[in-house]
Amino acid sequence: MNTSSQKPRVCIALPAIQYTPHSPYVRSTLPMVPYLAKDFEITLVYRKILNTHVGDHIDHNYLTVVYPNGMSAKEKQNRHPYYNPSDYITLWKYKEALNQFAREHAQDFDLVIEKEWPLLGVLASAFSRYNVPTVILIEAMYKYPKGNYEQFVLKNLLKQVASIGFEQVRPYLRGQWSAKTDSIVVETEEMKSVLLDYGYFPPEKSIYPIPYGVDPEIFAPRERDACRERLGISKDAFVLTYVGSLNRFIQEPGPIIEALGREKPQNVVLYLVGDGSKRQELEDLAKELEAPVVFPGRVPQKEAALYIGASNLCIAPYNKHLYLGDKFTCASLKVPEYLSCARPVLTIPCERMETLLDGQRYGFLVENQVDPYQEFFKNLPSKDELYAMESVIQSDLENGILKDKKILLRWWDIAEMYKQVIEETLAAKRSCRVPVVPNLNVEFV
Repeated sequence: MNTSSQKPRVCIALPAIQYTPHSPYVRSTLPMVPYLAKDFEITLVYRKILNTHVGDHIDHNYLTVVYPNGMSAKEKQNRHPYYNPSDYITLWKYKEALNQFAREHAQDFDLVIEKEWPLLGVLASAFSRYNVPTVILIEAMYKYPKGNYEQFVLKNLLKQVASIGFEQVRPYLRGQWSAKTDSIVVETEEMKSVLLDYGYFPPEKSIYPIPYGVDPEIFAPRERDACRERLGISKDAFVLTYVGSLNRFIQEPGPIIEALGREKPQNVVLYLVGDGSKRQELEDLAKELEAPVVFPGRVPQKEAALYIGASNLCIAPYNKHLYLGDKFTCASLKVPEYLSCARPVLTIPCERMETLLDGQRYGFLVENQVDPYQEFFKNLPSKDELYAMESVIQSDLENGILKDKKILLRWWDIAEMYKQVIEETLAAKRSCRVPVVPNLNVEFV
């Protein structure tokens, strides 16, 4: 360990991320690094850097699990920004790589934070073997599919056999690895409740709810007409704005597209800002139903903020049925960013969104299904009603009410929360507190 005169050396690991600047996981990590760097030496860990020339321009300390000089031809062709072992063979290979990484760097860090990915805990458990204090960030507990093993393609037979039951075993493996960590960070109080209700961790475990921060330099109130003029959007349109992934997983804009196509509310247009694996599928759906939807694609954050500023109403169509017990447990970065721009929000009814919208003070709660959206469009709030709601949001923003309610926090606030986690975890480790073994007899769906 370092002496008290030295900054503790902290590793923030994203083992599934193949670094690209626009990765949501990168964007939800880097903004707090400068604030943490005041008290700690921070190093980010990625699986690899997708473009070697990009690595030359990264302005923070980082390491990679996969070494550039040691990549196979197949590895060099792997351009996906997210790495997710899907069978026992790839799991074993990557687990060995992470074990080697821990062996080589155990003396380099005083604490390791491992962020959410499907095999969460495997890297933390590797560092725990060398008595390095560890923290894991649990994003959510998802339902795991049963899988269909009836049909096999001969050329992929070995891989498919090696994946049988993998999705069902993964939660157990996560539990085993997570049991060895010292502290847990979750995004929300709802996530903490789920972990405790299902006995995933005992009440004595240190569990810290910490959401995400918002950059006020990027996401700030702007004059609507000026934003529309810069983006070429009609001043008379009723604009709905969505900013986010088009992968149709946690965020699922399909139902609202279908509702728009069926209802066709007068002068309403939806801007879906972002990209993803299902973008073409969503474009085809909009075209088939003649829904008034525009797809600007992926844009820089500052331009995304202009689309938010140009809107009358922003949407956050989450799919809560992916989650254990249908309980939405993610913090949502999207909704606080919308509110930071003083724009009302349309999102799903659940505990987390009721908190973020303070009931329906800052927006509307509608199930992410076609029929409820159609009903909403039949009784669409007037622009004047939405202007009044904007005024409330902006007033509460300026008066610090959104911060006091922990609805809208800045990245320096989030860094202070992580500072507490780091310091308390290091102190507990120094005191040689005996860890409590959690109850892992959990039934997962």
